[in-house]
Amino acid sequence: MLNIIHFFTKPPSLKNLDLKRYQIDYSLNRLVFGVDNIHFDVHISPQVYKALKRTASLLMIKHSRSEYFFKDYKREFCEIEKDTLRRVCTDVLLDGISRAKSAAEVQIDFLGQAALAKMFLEEIKYQYKNLVVHFEPLVRIYQLSQRHDQNEGFKIKDKLTDIKLHQNRIIRLVGKELFQLLADIQARNLRNMRETHFLPRNILPGNYFINPLLHTDNPADDFFLIEEYVLLGQQSEDTDNYESVKSIIYDLLAKTDLGQENTKDENSMGVNESKDQKDERFFDAEANIFDSWIIETGNVDRMFNCFDSLEQYERVKRAKESKDVLRKLKEQIKTQQKLLNFFYRKFKKSRLIRLIVAAFEMKSVYGNYCPPMVPRQIREFLVDFWSRKSIIRQLKRRKSLHGKALTLAPLQQTVKRINGSTTEEKKQHLLMFLKQFSRYQRDLYNCRILRDAMDAINLATEEKVLLLSRGNRSLFEFLLPEERVKEEKSVSNHVIIKADIRGSMNINHTMRARGLNPASYFSLNFFDPISAILFEYGAAKVFIEGDAIILSIFESEDTPQGCYSVARACGLAIRILQIVHRYNVKNKENNLPILELGVGICYSQGPPAYLLDGDSRIMISPAINLADRLSSCDKKLRKRLKNQNHLFNLFVFKNAAEEETEDTTDDFSLRYNVNGIELSEDGFNKLTKEINLKTVSFPAGKDENVKLYTGKVPTVNGNYQHLAIREATIYEVKPEAMDMTGETSRKYYEVCTHQEIYDFIDNHS
Repeated sequence: MLNIIHFFTKPPSLKNLDLKRYQIDYSLNRLVFGVDNIHFDVHISPQVYKALKRTASLLMIKHSRSEYFFKDYKREFCEIEKDTLRRVCTDVLLDGISRAKSAAEVQIDFLGQAALAKMFLEEIKYQYKNLVVHFEPLVRIYQLSQRHDQNEGFKIKDKLTDIKLHQNRIIRLVGKELFQLLADIQARNLRNMRETHFLPRNILPGNYFINPLLHTDNPADDFFLIEEYVLLGQQSEDTDNYESVKSIIYDLLAKTDLGQENTKDENSMGVNESKDQKDERFFDAEANIFDSWIIETGNVDRMFNCFDSLEQYERVKRAKESKDVLRKLKEQIKTQQKLLNFFYRKFKKSRLIRLIVAAFEMKSVYGNYCPPMVPRQIREFLVDFWSRKSIIRQLKRRKSLHGKALTLAPLQQTVKRINGSTTEEKKQHLLMFLKQFSRYQRDLYNCRILRDAMDAINLATEEKVLLLSRGNRSLFEFLLPEERVKEEKSVSNHVIIKADIRGSMNINHTMRARGLNPASYFSLNFFDPISAILFEYGAAKVFIEGDAIILSIFESEDTPQGCYSVARACGLAIRILQIVHRYNVKNKENNLPILELGVGICYSQGPPAYLLDGDSRIMISPAINLADRLSSCDKKLRKRLKNQNHLFNLFVFKNAAEEETEDTTDDFSLRYNVNGIELSEDGFNKLTKEINLKTVSFPAGKDENVKLYTGKVPTVNGNYQHLAIREATIYEVKPEAMDMTGETSRKYYEVCTHQEIYDFIDNHS
């Protein structure tokens, strides 16, 4: 008998549920303090202050429902001002990202976000006070004057009373709308930029600024909990107070294998931690070992939501998926059912289930009775017979005093629903409760981190403080582009791109023989469309030859926004080949020659040199010579390797007959480059510092995996372009017979253009 009881009460293993840990590696500990040596001095663009002030003022009118008392107010003004605020906030946050990238310090980006949040919260409270100040003198005017309409005076007085009574609600609604705007900026406008530069753990999650707790001074207020989460007990003796519920959850999890060896968690810092270890990178010394698992809200569904898993199983079964998929889903459902039952028994034994069901069922009716009652009384009415009697007597006394009765019918119907709840419905309520409790705990944690950061920030606006802090190089400024001091910066580095047309002489001869114009052909199919896209990548023409174009991208000193020269050169090279491909399709249809290119990209540290030819400047740079080599194609290799591999267009070999010399930067390699893009080794090394590159293994054949590096290229106009770089070994060959004699230690880098490669990366990212 004991064994049977143990079987039904023993929690299942969680090893196969793919649970994740919540991670925010947020800190400002590497930044320098401001002039008071206590706070960080932050200066945000005055344009943000102005836009925020106007927007918060209009939203305060909107959510206090006092439009009638502001004759000039119009709803469309809110949207116009929000758009302005969205634009300027995007610009200052982009400035923060650029500065963080330039300084290789992500905490600068963290600081900018926290400073903006602090500014928002302070302005919301300030505008609420302004709203009250607007009404108070009007009330006194109507009270003291006999010439004014007294009915109008009563309206103003009632509205002021309503604004004060609902202060928390008004501030919360304005805060939610403004912080939703901030969250939208982060998700839609800035996430790609951050993913380009920062590691995933250094990017704040999307829920970070959508946190109701930021907009209340009392996170345990009954009304706040009901509207945003779920009602919890307040007294220490309440079985459903926050600490008691957390203790029950953690005691139950302690009986599972969560956090023990072999628990799957790809994102964890170390799943082999013992239970007495603390995750000090993300939680304080008093944190429970299970905190990082519980506040990852998706884990609640992964652990308990057998209801969704059953629906998923039916969909998969109808779709006739493999038996292996069905088997795994069955195992998942079985584990979730066991774990939900395990928790349900404990919560029921602790007399919490009925309170939980009532907490959700009361949401639709409590507003009819509160005030004068408080939400806790409503729940007591729903779950406790003797409390119900007492509350009914209170309501009767209120009727006798005020002559106004509150109907009990909605409450009595709710009691019937609670009493008639099935076991499955109670389990669903428990699941919802665990979700809301997880979200509440996560938001408490995030709020604490953000408030600590905001407390450490001094939003500097006084000119004296700005000058002193700026002079001490301790001022963090987040400004609009036009507010930056504009001065010409000298070139620090540059990139050369050479695109060389293959067989241009044959094309020229063929077209002339047919009475066609090769000059206009090259212009319309190559030079003109390339010129039209240079501005997107910050590129410029160096010069044009008859069958080639040489382009440059410069990096200027102290200009972090321009430090993407290699990344943008790679993106531009891909676009050039895409343009040529599109024109080739059209040319084939019209029986015209097609173009084949070879592209070379070379990075050079330092500025180029120039010589003057009359009034013209001619660039001198070793990168031009090397880019010419990288874009070339050996005639023998072209004949032998043509159509060998449809995915890759570049192959580089060492000429066994050439002796390597260390005193030259020239490149005597043998190349096959037909519609390929070669990036120099120095260029690749620079690229790794410009954008965040992930490594991907691409199956190119039965026994061959190709190493790819992938990332996102930010263009000048704010768009993003996917980039994949293939790393390959340079083999040594005998040029006479083109026989391979072995591999070298050197690598070459191809910028990939085939769509199949990018589709693979998208499907495996």
